[in-house]
Amino acid sequence: MRKRLRLAAKITVVAAILGIGCATAGWTGAGQRPASAASSPAADSLWAVAALSRSDAWAVGTRELGSDSGVKLTLTEHWDGQSWKVVPSPSPAGMGVQAHSTLGAVAIDSPNDAWAVGDWSPASTDPRKIPPSHGLIEHWNGAKWTVVPGPRSGGHTTGLTAVAATSPTAAWAIGNGTIDGHASTVFMRWNGARWRYLPSPAGTLLSGLAAISAHDIWVVGTKTFAKSPSKFRTLAEHWNGSKWTIVPTPNAFKGRTRNSILDAAGGSSGSNVWAVGWFQSGPTGIDHSTLVEHWNGARWQVQPSPDGRGATGESQLFATAALSRTSAWAVGGYDTNHGLVPLIERWNGGRWTTLPSKLQPGVSGAFLSGVAAVDTRYAWAVGEALEQHHPPITLIEKWNGTSWQQVPSPNP
Repeated sequence: MRKRLRLAAKITVVAAILGIGCATAGWTGAGQRPASAASSPAADSLWAVAALSRSDAWAVGTRELGSDSGVKLTLTEHWDGQSWKVVPSPSPAGMGVQAHSTLGAVAIDSPNDAWAVGDWSPASTDPRKIPPSHGLIEHWNGAKWTVVPGPRSGGHTTGLTAVAATSPTAAWAIGNGTIDGHASTVFMRWNGARWRYLPSPAGTLLSGLAAISAHDIWVVGTKTFAKSPSKFRTLAEHWNGSKWTIVPTPNAFKGRTRNSILDAAGGSSGSNVWAVGWFQSGPTGIDHSTLVEHWNGARWQVQPSPDGRGATGESQLFATAALSRTSAWAVGGYDTNHGLVPLIERWNGGRWTTLPSKLQPGVSGAFLSGVAAVDTRYAWAVGEALEQHHPPITLIEKWNGTSWQQVPSPNP
C-alpha cells in the first residue's frame, strides 16, 4: 500500500537521522512511488482536502511527470460548487532532473485565506548525491497561490506534514527539520505577517495536527526508539499556548502491544478530538488493523473500529474529520485478494462502521488519504486510484448524505 510505504519510510528517515538502521521501505516526500517508466504518462495523486462550504473546497497533491526525469510538481484543485478544476500553484524546485515540489496538507478558513504545505528539493545532476530538502508553504489569497517564506531564523525546515488555520492571523504547521544543528520536529505559527518557530514537540515523527484554538492544539504521530528501530508506538502531544505536554495514548486494542501508529487528528471541541492510524494485529509486518482513539477532555481512549470487509492483511486509516460528538469520518485503504480498496468509516455517536465506496467502472487499486466534512450531508474524500493501462490518477469521492460516490476530478 503506497500510503503505508510513505509512513514506513518516514520511520526510515528518522532512523537514519538517529544513526540507526531500519528495514522498512524508503520514502522522502508526499506522493513518491517507484520510478515511472521512461516516457510514460504523468501520474497524479491527491493527499489532502479542506472544505469551507458546499461551494468552496481545496485538494492538494503531486503530479509526477511521466518520464525518466523524476520531476514532481505541486497539484492544487478547487471545487466551486459545480466542478473540480486545476488551479496553478508554484513548484519552486523547477523542472530539472529529479527536482520535486509536493504538497501534502491543506487548510482553509475563508474564501481568500487557504494554506498548503509540503516540501521541495532542487534538481540533481549527480545521482550519487541527495539534494537538500526544504519545507514548502503556499498561500491562497482569493486570486492565486504564492510561495510564502518560512521562519527566517531559529532553524531549518526540511518538510512540513500538516497545517491548520483558524483565521487570517492564526495558522500553524508541523514537520521536520534542524534546530541548532540537530534533527528535530518543527512547529511554527503564522501571525498575519510572517511565520515564526515556536517550541517544538518532543516526538520524532509527527504527522497529524488539530487546532481547536490558539491555546488548544494537538499533534499526533509516532514515537521511535534509537535502540529498537523496528519498534514504534503512538504519540500525542498538547499545546496550551506556551508549552507542549506529552499525553499518554493507548497503543492498540484489547491489550495488544505490537507496533502502533497515529497518522492524523481532527476535532470539533476541546473535549472531542479523534486520532486515527493502525496497529500491528499479527506476527508479520503487513498484519495491520485500523486504530481509532478519542480524547474526551480528560484522557485518550481506544474506540473499536472495523477493518475493511474482506481485508487480507492491511487495513489502515490515514485521515479524519470531526463535525460534532455524533458525527465524524475516517478514511484510508485496505488490501483484498482483488487489490487495494478505499476504506471509509463513520462515527454516529455510538460506534464506528464502514460504508461502501462506489468507484466508476474501470477504476481500481484505490485508497483515500484525506477527508473533510462541511455538514452531516456533505463531505469530501481524496486519494489515488488506477485505471486500466494508465498510471495513477486523482480520486475524489463525495458524500451526499446517503452514499459515497466517485466524482470527476481533473488530471492535468
